[in-house]
Amino acid sequence: VLGQTIGDALANAEDEAAEGYRFSFDMLGEAARTAEDAAAYTARYHEAIEAIAAWAGSPHLRDEDELNERPGLSVKLSALHPRYQPSQPARLHEELLPTLRELALAMREAWLPLTIDAEEQDKLDLSLSLIEPLLTDPALAGWNGLGLAVQAYGKRALPLIAWLGRMADATGRRIPVRLVKGAYWDSEIKWAQEAGLAGYPVFTRKVNTDVAYLAAARALLAGQRHVFPQFATHNAHTIAAIAVLAGNRDYEFQRLFGMGEALHREVVRPEALGKPCRIHAPVGGHKDLL
Repeated sequence: VLGQTIGDALANAEDEAAEGYRFSFDMLGEAARTAEDAAAYTARYHEAIEAIAAWAGSPHLRDEDELNERPGLSVKLSALHPRYQPSQPARLHEELLPTLRELALAMREAWLPLTIDAEEQDKLDLSLSLIEPLLTDPALAGWNGLGLAVQAYGKRALPLIAWLGRMADATGRRIPVRLVKGAYWDSEIKWAQEAGLAGYPVFTRKVNTDVAYLAAARALLAGQRHVFPQFATHNAHTIAAIAVLAGNRDYEFQRLFGMGEALHREVVRPEALGKPCRIHAPVGGHKDLL
């Protein structure tokens, strides 16, 4: 899949969309090193929004059910600014937030969901400080498409879900939450060791992350009035456990393009589990991935 453009990704999505899958597109690339890098990534995001909107067609009802069924886009905040660091909050609010707001406004206009992707644990507070103004922005009101990814291996996952519930309650929103297990484990461990921290910001055993994922899933399902749960997993036991926990509640599963195909076919088949599943398709080359 590496090397595909947004056009390639949309073409590849046709067959699986016909099978009932939902789609989201992940633009590969993060941690822009220069302003030129950030400008290039921003331009790619806007190009992707235009292409996805054209592929999806015009919305009809512009309600939440239609929004959740339409294709989406994931954004890495570190791709939008070369100084995406906890030491630069004032600069990022002045320079990055307007860029992010423009992307959100474009997604709202096209009636597409936008996910703010997860970053390293030391950037969590920074990410939330940039997401909060968007959740309270009157220009984005009435669009429950602004969501974020929560990493279950992070020890702050449950407090983060509680914070999202309070934000949703205060703003009258329902926030999509993509629950993942986590993508930076090796680096998080090494950074904590280098810093001489007394503990790790993430769980150090996979079994603990698996349990934390189910605890976070239970919290999301309990807060359905405030969040739209999205469970990203390729683990059959996790899928079965969530299906039992969720019952008839409103949620979706998610998988990566090219992974878990046989398992998630049983998720979407009406005569099997019969639940919606969103495929996350990468866009970009090997250089962008690294």
